Amino acid sequence: MDHRPPIRVLIGVGLVAGCALAQQVLLTRMFSAVLFYHFTFLAISLALLGTGAGGIAIYLWPRFFDRWPLERSLAGWSALFAALLIVTPTLLVRLNYSYNNSITLHFVLNFGLACVLALLPFLSAGVVITLAIRAYTSSIGRLYAFDLAGAGIGALAIVPVMWIVTAATGMVALGALAGVAALLFAGSAVLSRKIAVGVTAGGCAVVGISATTGLNSLASPYFPNVRPAAVEWSPLNRVLGYAPATADAFGYLFYDRVYAPVPQYHRGQPYPSYQQLLTSSQSVGLTMAPNTRALVIGGGGGRDIFDALSSGVRRVDVIELNSAIRDVVDRGLGASSGSPYSLPGVHTVIGDGRAILSAQSTKYDKIHIGFTDTLSGSSADAFALSENNLYTIEAFEEYYDHLAPSGMLDVTRAYHLVGDEALRITVLTLQALGQRGIAHPENNVVVILGHDQFGGVPGTVLSQLRPFSPAQLTQISTLAAQRGDSIAFAPGGPYSKEWVGLHQAASPQAFCSSYRLDVCAPTDDKPFFFNMKRLTDIAQPMPKGYSYTIDPFLLLGATVGILFLLTLLAFGLPLGLTRGKDRPPQSSLLYFAAIGLGFLTLEITLIQRFVLFLGFPTYALSVVLFSLLIFTGVGALLSSRWRRPRRALPVALTAISVLIALSAYLLQPLLRHLISLPFSVRVLVTIALLAPLGVLLGTAMPIGLRRLSALHPAGVAWAWGINGVTSVLGSALAVFVAIVWGFAAAAILALVCYLVALADAAFGRWPPDDRTALADQAAADGQSKLPVGSGAAASTPAS
Repeated sequence: MDHRPPIRVLIGVGLVAGCALAQQVLLTRMFSAVLFYHFTFLAISLALLGTGAGGIAIYLWPRFFDRWPLERSLAGWSALFAALLIVTPTLLVRLNYSYNNSITLHFVLNFGLACVLALLPFLSAGVVITLAIRAYTSSIGRLYAFDLAGAGIGALAIVPVMWIVTAATGMVALGALAGVAALLFAGSAVLSRKIAVGVTAGGCAVVGISATTGLNSLASPYFPNVRPAAVEWSPLNRVLGYAPATADAFGYLFYDRVYAPVPQYHRGQPYPSYQQLLTSSQSVGLTMAPNTRALVIGGGGGRDIFDALSSGVRRVDVIELNSAIRDVVDRGLGASSGSPYSLPGVHTVIGDGRAILSAQSTKYDKIHIGFTDTLSGSSADAFALSENNLYTIEAFEEYYDHLAPSGMLDVTRAYHLVGDEALRITVLTLQALGQRGIAHPENNVVVILGHDQFGGVPGTVLSQLRPFSPAQLTQISTLAAQRGDSIAFAPGGPYSKEWVGLHQAASPQAFCSSYRLDVCAPTDDKPFFFNMKRLTDIAQPMPKGYSYTIDPFLLLGATVGILFLLTLLAFGLPLGLTRGKDRPPQSSLLYFAAIGLGFLTLEITLIQRFVLFLGFPTYALSVVLFSLLIFTGVGALLSSRWRRPRRALPVALTAISVLIALSAYLLQPLLRHLISLPFSVRVLVTIALLAPLGVLLGTAMPIGLRRLSALHPAGVAWAWGINGVTSVLGSALAVFVAIVWGFAAAAILALVCYLVALADAAFGRWPPDDRTALADQAAADGQSKLPVGSGAAASTPAS
């Protein structure tokens, strides 16, 4: 079949692609709500795995998929896609994701089952899109336009939807939308129309049930049998609010698996004191003069706000990343919390702390960061592409830029939790001050160890741009003694615990390089503050005395292992069973392995680069994928017009390599310079920056497939499989490289991959010019035998 597809089929393909891409974003949100983790790379891998496996299956077993007329097949597989989207969330929320600080076989099996369940809808979507492209190859341009446009729209449109419904309910709603696609595909086929209408109606009914009952509710990891007083979902977090159990107890705020205590307060009463708030060391800096104006980054449950007010601060500015947190505390728990975000003298702004700071010139007497990411120092946060950007040298430079001449930066982390957090903050503070040209930064830093309601030991690091005066040091010592705290590091002493070694070291860098954990200062390029294991210590357990965490590399290893097994089942096993089908030489497949690994490594790197710029992982994931999908599609279409691909491809790959090399070291400084722009402008800047790279990236796969089909006509499925394997595993590899060496190194890995592809394109075997022309003409005339046609399909999770 090579006639033009009807408009209803084109729209149906766009709907399926959009639903598949939106499912990917929702999976990221759902997994992060229960696993301490923004599973960006996992969702991308599952999408690639499912859609790629659909292409392989159709290529290898065409008779199975050709038993029914095309439109009946499209309608049937779309109906299956819709049904899986409706049913899967109910199964996912009922799995047990607990791991009790260790990876057990029970966790791995449950997590593996979750991956399989999440994979099935992608598989059926891949079959739908592959069937359509195979049937309408002569109209590949129009079909890809709808496919990529639908995927791009899905990437962006799902973000506002997540402000309205939960991730699970949103996935069910996608099922109803996929049912509409099945109805479009069905045409005049009565039975197919009835099935499509039934699935769509069922999806709408389940959406209503899910939105009004607990059918698809995720249980709290801490209070699974207690009904929360308030629940809010957003693209950033799932936020739960629990009312206090007694008159003198704290309420609790959970955002994903991170939590913060919510103090009780009733308007008209005195603000709760540090004794009531249990913020001994945290309140010392706020108490010291001057304290006319303070900034609190991350209001959490409101405890830091009350701490500032009860310490005498006249005006408290609060930057809260997620409006759902403010709403739950001020509204859902307002009867017991006193609505701290809207108290007199408190001015709250919603947004990313660094973006908001960079856009203003206000100078503060105090900048207070008290356990922002409260108790979120989990292993997963070593990989989470979110708040870690608060604890980097570049972030501290921003804070110091907004301090008044006598102002003070006040940062609290745990003494021991996932690692030596307070010690790492100390090293970070010293190095940030040193980079500002302060010759003896140790004279500008004081560390206080305190106590909290959980029996833990918070470490508060006070720093300022001028050395602490004798009067200030005396006041700090007095306040610490009164509140039962101890001084761990101060100009002239005393020094205690691990800070003794820091004081005796030649420099902070010399100290952290030889310390038992990696407590060196994080940077925006390597922002994993909560990961303190070195590559050389992967096989070693964390030292005793740390809690609330599991080994980050073990979690990553378990995830990669699951992905590897699924990849073998989806690609390796089917291809392995068909070895007799003219397997091409390994050298001809190197190109596809290189661009598969290179593209996904670059994609993960770009998502992280834009997390800080756009404010949160979900925004970065959606906008970056939207940009790459749209413009790789444009590149794929443009490449079909090239009459001399043998000359054009090396030029395109050279340009790609140059842009990747520039992005490795120049993109982050550029984005930091532009971060003060309004959010809508930042989105447009992101799209504009990614457009040229996306167009060039979109040329690599289609030209490579046409070249291979001319040399080895039966080997395209192998290329598809090799590209799929490296793409699926490449996303996890990118995260590993970034954790160990930084995101610039991950970009360099992508550069090396594209250089390998460039060498193959420039010096590898090409068919004679007449055969290349024939292959191009065959693709244009609908005679191509590619499993999924040409284009960016193997390089993007939507195709």
